[in-house]
Amino acid sequence: MGAILYPLYTVANLVLATWSISLWQHSHNANILLLLLVVAGMTYDNLIVSLGRLINEGSFLKLLNRLRFLLHDLLIPLLVVVAVKLASAAGVFWASKSILFSGCWTITFGLIGLGLVTNLKHLELAPINVAGSLRYKPKNSKPPISTIFIALLVGVAGFYIWREIQWPWMFVGTVVMLFGNALPTKIFGSLVGSAVDFVFILALLTTHIVLS
Repeated sequence: MGAILYPLYTVANLVLATWSISLWQHSHNANILLLLLVVAGMTYDNLIVSLGRLINEGSFLKLLNRLRFLLHDLLIPLLVVVAVKLASAAGVFWASKSILFSGCWTITFGLIGLGLVTNLKHLELAPINVAGSLRYKPKNSKPPISTIFIALLVGVAGFYIWREIQWPWMFVGTVVMLFGNALPTKIFGSLVGSAVDFVFILALLTTHIVLS
């Protein structure tokens, strides 16, 4: 199943990236650029998982997978800034304070630094076959506390946007993403996680469009 779904996820994310580029060309909005970077990372992630069986185990595939984790640690924290900017555009009272905007960038860079130090400095990868796909994963998997924290911040911003403009989808997309990624990977692998991550970013993009 993974041999079919991961290429489909890759194409879906490419469509999302193309759409983001089009939105950026029309508005030159910084939020779209940040979301585009996240989508690019997601596209790469699904592409490498899609090609894993064709490349086969070895140092090259291991290097490509190491880059997956690097991009995750560099790009996912950008969603903190995206969430605050969207909440500010919706008129959420606390999101418009300049000190909070500066603070969200501080949190973002802090999370990036934390991820690079804790996840990559001593990252040891091992090959794994799940649902017809081959990729490398950390030998000692830890709960993705940083990612959960980021998602909770986005969910809070989405909730306030819902209250302010009666647009629930950023909040709903976050809940769907958290639920999907909470499913046991031993049973589902990352198939569901990749799908709900797409839904999550789509919810953020559509929220931006509604607010622009």
